[in-house]
This record gives sequence, structure tokens and C-alpha cells, in this order.
Amino acid sequence: MKLLDEEVYILPYEKAHDKKLIYAPIRGAVELVQQHTADIITNGAISTKEDLEKYPHIRRLIKEIQKMPLQDLDVMKRGLPMLNIDLSSGCNMRCVYCYAGRGEGSIVYQENQNIDMILDTYFNYLYTSPDYKHGTSCSIAFTNDAEPTFAPELLKYAVVTAVERAKKFNIKPVFTLPTNGAFKEDLRGFIIKYFSMVSISFEGLSWVQNRHRPLINGEPSFHRVYENIRALYQSGVKLRFSVVVTSCNLYYLKETIDFFHENFPGSTVSFGQVNLIGRALEEQKDLNIHQQSFDDQLLDALMYGEGTSITVEGKHGHINLIPRRHYCSSTVKPNWSVSLTGDMYSCMEEKSEAMKIGGFDFSVRQLSFDEDRIKSLRRKSVDCNTKCYNCFSKYLCAGGCVSKIEAQAALCSGIRQRNLHLINRAYENRLIRVEAQELFQINQ
Repeated sequence: MKLLDEEVYILPYEKAHDKKLIYAPIRGAVELVQQHTADIITNGAISTKEDLEKYPHIRRLIKEIQKMPLQDLDVMKRGLPMLNIDLSSGCNMRCVYCYAGRGEGSIVYQENQNIDMILDTYFNYLYTSPDYKHGTSCSIAFTNDAEPTFAPELLKYAVVTAVERAKKFNIKPVFTLPTNGAFKEDLRGFIIKYFSMVSISFEGLSWVQNRHRPLINGEPSFHRVYENIRALYQSGVKLRFSVVVTSCNLYYLKETIDFFHENFPGSTVSFGQVNLIGRALEEQKDLNIHQQSFDDQLLDALMYGEGTSITVEGKHGHINLIPRRHYCSSTVKPNWSVSLTGDMYSCMEEKSEAMKIGGFDFSVRQLSFDEDRIKSLRRKSVDCNTKCYNCFSKYLCAGGCVSKIEAQAALCSGIRQRNLHLINRAYENRLIRVEAQELFQINQ
């Protein structure tokens, strides 16, 4: 709703039913009000500045909200597009919920000369970009469909080559690695040296890890993965953990958080609901979980994590209070995700025709863009989604992935539930800070 020129929402306050929160999303501002004040606002009693003369306390409230500056809703446009290169189609695990071929059959590898072409073209593109600055950094990752450490020599070649080629343009590549963590021990040192952030698909609890994610030979994977992660953690590599939630571990999320708190304190753990498609849907139906059950357990986990060193997140919904109109940077920049055949997508996870923005023709050493597709993707934002129009959470989840809008509609209830708690927590945290500052001033 509009309170004069401010978009605001009246939300429940978790600690008292006779009070409400007023939330201004594009300012990231949240204030506590009495129920009667909330009623005045929701009943539309204030439509002009003159109406404020009757309600001086609401006039003060608006001034308090407007102390917060307007947020940059186009934050996802910032920086240079990231690059992702698929290195092979192989995998060293046989995850039971994997939708793909799990590395079976004939394995395809990217060629060194193609990696050279991709990197040269990418750095030239960045160098001519309006956002380029001398000494600027860019983000480079390696595949999300298969396992990048399955081809360790290609991974090493791509990273070292990127470092050398980037020097010519005074660009600093920052490497991130999505991995299942089952790489061989001799690769640890290389990862520690070159990668600033590693995102690891790891279930935490040993019995869940071994059930969900066996090695390629069927053996348990927990010990190998744990030892690799431990080495990275102790070396100071920033780790982010991704946990797939199935019927096996749905009611063990708190125990999972305890595991990470005890073994990898200070880390971020993202819980994502299993999505059974393809062969996994046929073979592992018993792993499926009801949406509401997942939402309830994830909210409990979010609240439980607040009492630990672990930052708990959900895979969908971006559990944070940074308002934005674009779900991610993939569409608005767009990013470059290059497949083994040279096709280029704006997203490293969603490699569908709708996200295809061009491609490399390796035979003639040429890159072409689909400019119409790029313009279309850039225009897509939460403002274009009519289902989000009156939702308080729209600038927090940004409407979800533009390629999965219909499929993600079922997630909205849980996302709103979690974001409502997050807004309540933001108010409480601000209150604590104010009280601490006042106490400090008194003691002075």
C-alpha cells in the first residue's frame, strides 16, 4: 500500500499481537507501531499531507522511515559479468537424487585451445566494458552440471591460464569453485592457493551424506569429503555449504546445523528442497517431501541457527534484507556460462533455451550474441511479475528465477514466512543496537 509517497506494508510482530511492524521495502526500514496506528494506515485514513495534521504520531513515523535512504534496487547490475566454463561431463559421485546421467557413459572434455579462446574473448569484452576499471576484479567459476575437480588438469590449466591472460588487461580474476568435495588429496593445495570461495554440496551428517551422495564406486563419501573440507577450512578458504533436504534428513536440520557449528563454525549453510526429475523421480520417489513440511522445518532451522555461529539460508528466496528488483545478476548483466559445445547461457544453473544468449563457434574461433534475447532478459524483473505486485517480500526474493516463475509459485508461502521472520529479527537487532548505544553513552 501507499502511505503518501511511501510504499509500506503492515506486518505481524512476533513478540506481541497488539503491535505491528511497518515495513518500507525500498528503504529497508522497519518500525514498530501500535495496533490502532496500523488500523489508521490500513483503513486509508491518510491520503494527503493535510491528513497528517490529525495524526502527528504518524507524521513522526513517516519522518523516521524517511531517514533511511532509498536503496539501489538495481544492485544486481553492479560489476562485471562472471564467467563459468564447463570442463567435462564427468562426475566422481553417484548422488541418488541427481537428475543427470551421473557421469555415466562417454565423458566429454573441454579442449585447452577452446579454454584459451573463451578466456581471451571474455577479458577483451571486459576491457571494453563501460564498467571496466584499471585493476578491477572479475569472477570465474567452473561448471555446475558436472564436477569440475573430475578433470583436475583441465581445472589447473584454466585457472593458471586465466591468471596469465588477465594480466594483459590489468584484471584480477577471483575464482569460485562449486564442488562435491570428493576430489583427490593432491588437489587441495591448488584449491587453497587459487580459490577464494568454495561452495560445497555436503549434507553434514555422515549417515545422510553416505545415503545421498555415494562415491562413483558406491563406497561411502563422508570421510573423503570431510577431510578435504577440513583442510580448506583450516587454511582460511571461505566455505559455503549446500545441503539437499529429502525425507531422510528433513527432521534433522537442527542436528545438521550443530554439525557445522561444531566442525566449521562461522560458515554459511544453505538448505534446498530436493527436486526429483528425470531418472531420480523414477528411482527415488521415497525421497520426496511435502512443500509445507519443508517450509516449516526450514523456518525452525533458520531460528535455531540464530543461536549458533552458522548463517542459515534457503536455496530459494535469498534470506537477507538487501532489496533488489532482479533475482540475480545472471539475467541483468548477463553472465557468461559456456557449455562444452560452446553454447553460452546467462546462468550457470539454468541452461535452457530461454537463458541462451549466444555461443562460441570453436571451428571458426568466433563468438556471437543473441542481442534480442539479452535485451529481453535484462527487462525481466519483479516489477514485471503481476503475482508479486502486492507482496511485502517482492524486493527480498525479487520474484524468483525468471526461467522458473511458474514452478516456483509453490515456494512463495514459505519464502514469505521466512522473510517475515527476518524482518522481525532486523527490528529486534536494531533495537538491541540502539539500547547498547544509549547504555554506552550513559556509562560515559
